[in-house]
Amino acid sequence: MTHAGAGYVVSLLFLSLLTLDVEASDSRQPNGETVSVPVESIRCPAPCVCSYDYNDDYNVFCSSRNLSRVPELLPAGVRMLWLDGNNLTTMQSGAFKNLSALDFLNLQSNQLASLEQHALHGLKSLAHLNLERNVLKFLAPNTFLHTQSLVTLSLNNNYFAKIEDGLFSGLSNLWYLNLGWNSLMVLPNTVFHDLPNLRELVLAGNHLVYLHPSLFLSLAELKELDLSWNSLRGIKANVFSTLHKIQKLYLNHNQISTIAPRAFYGMKSLRWLNLSHNRLTSMFDDTFVGLSSLHVLRLYNNSLTSLRPRIFKDLQFLEELNIGHNKLKLLLERTFEGLGQLESLSLNHNYIQEIRLGAFSGLQNVAVMNLSGNCIKVLPEHSFKGLGKLHILHMENSCVSRIKPQMFSGLSSVRRLFLQRNEISIIEDQSFTELQSLLELDLSSNKLTQLSARTFMGLDSLFYLLLSSNQLQVISPEAFRPPQQLQWLDLSDNQLRSLPDDLFLTLTHLRYLNLQRNFLKSISVDFLLRHLPLQQLWLSNNSWDCSCSLKELRDFSLRNATVVPRVVQSISEGEDISTIIYTYNNITCVSPPEAFDQDLRDLSEEHFAACPST
Repeated sequence: MTHAGAGYVVSLLFLSLLTLDVEASDSRQPNGETVSVPVESIRCPAPCVCSYDYNDDYNVFCSSRNLSRVPELLPAGVRMLWLDGNNLTTMQSGAFKNLSALDFLNLQSNQLASLEQHALHGLKSLAHLNLERNVLKFLAPNTFLHTQSLVTLSLNNNYFAKIEDGLFSGLSNLWYLNLGWNSLMVLPNTVFHDLPNLRELVLAGNHLVYLHPSLFLSLAELKELDLSWNSLRGIKANVFSTLHKIQKLYLNHNQISTIAPRAFYGMKSLRWLNLSHNRLTSMFDDTFVGLSSLHVLRLYNNSLTSLRPRIFKDLQFLEELNIGHNKLKLLLERTFEGLGQLESLSLNHNYIQEIRLGAFSGLQNVAVMNLSGNCIKVLPEHSFKGLGKLHILHMENSCVSRIKPQMFSGLSSVRRLFLQRNEISIIEDQSFTELQSLLELDLSSNKLTQLSARTFMGLDSLFYLLLSSNQLQVISPEAFRPPQQLQWLDLSDNQLRSLPDDLFLTLTHLRYLNLQRNFLKSISVDFLLRHLPLQQLWLSNNSWDCSCSLKELRDFSLRNATVVPRVVQSISEGEDISTIIYTYNNITCVSPPEAFDQDLRDLSEEHFAACPST
């Protein structure tokens, strides 16, 4: 978990509050009984509240009490002291001189501008010190000389423009240090040399432009380093070379335009590397040499224009690669060779126009691939060959105009295929025959005008078919014969004027059918009478001719009000409020004249009196 020290502090707060009692404190005895200890006996200083926690540690809560100085006569045995949210502006020498047992001290969210040199004198047992969200600009060297037991130190969200060399002298036990969200522009090259056991270092949200090669030289135990949201312009070789145990490195949201060859060499334990939101335009062949344990690499929101073949060859254990939102135009052969363990590949929102045959070779374990937001004009047959474990393929909004046979060959395991918001006007017969495992196909917002009997040939497992917002005018009576397992069919927002009577007869598992916003005048209800699973039928905004041909639909709708609802109420969950949304399903008559603008279900039996009985 990132920033573990902060999480530790929150956990301590929660644990302590569980036992908070203004009237008295509870002390748990060895036999399991609880004995109430009067507040007076533990000399709780006004206006604070005191309690014992489950470990029989004595805690003093002085949070948000409008204090301008540390309360006097604090009990000597106190283990945790909360002074956050007050008006403390300075900390005098000896303020805590009698609190030798204190383990946790929270001074965050005050107005502290300074700590006198011996302000922390006497805190020989202090393990956790929180000074975040104050107005500190300067701390003298050796400020923490009296707190050599410190394990976590939070100095984030202050106004430090520089850190004095020697500030952390004596803190050899420190494992968490947060200097994030200050105004640091440069760090002394030996500032961390007294922290041999540091595990997590947060430097995010500063103005760092440069990292000295020896800055992290002594941090042999470091496991997590956050340098995000700074102004770094490049990564030089050897800066991280001694960080053999580091597992997570955050370099996102900087201005990095160059990374030296072998810049990450020596980081043999690194599992997570975030380089997103930078200014990278290219990378060297050996940029990632040495990252033999890397699992996640994020490069999105850069300006990469090309990828060299086999540039990721050293990342044999990589599982997630995100190169979305760059400026790639072409994927060459063998680009991703060596990524045999990769499971997720994101290339969305680039400028990719051509994918060479063999570009995806070696990706035998990829399960999710995102190619959306490109403009793919050249996609050779068998481009996806070898991707036998791919389950989800995103190609929405990618300028695809025609689906051809063999386009998706090799994708026998794909479950979900997203092709919405393209320019698809033609799907050649049997183009999907190799997608035997496909469950969901989204073809909405394209330019399809017709569906043939062989359009969906081979899709025997298909559950969801989305065809809304096309220009469909003609659908073959056999179009939905192959996908007989279909449960969800959306044909809304097309130009359909009629449907074959037996179009839906084979869809015995259909639960949801949407025919809204077409030009339908009538519809056969034979399939409705035979299909018990149907749960919702949407028919609004058509050109319904409410004559005898729709009497059976009227009768069915009245008998099955939940299947053909007049209105459906749903709740949209927002961050702050929930909004009730009403969706109407009017079957409004356009003809004959006497039924104009009425709902089919509101027409009386007399209106259909002249109709032949069925």
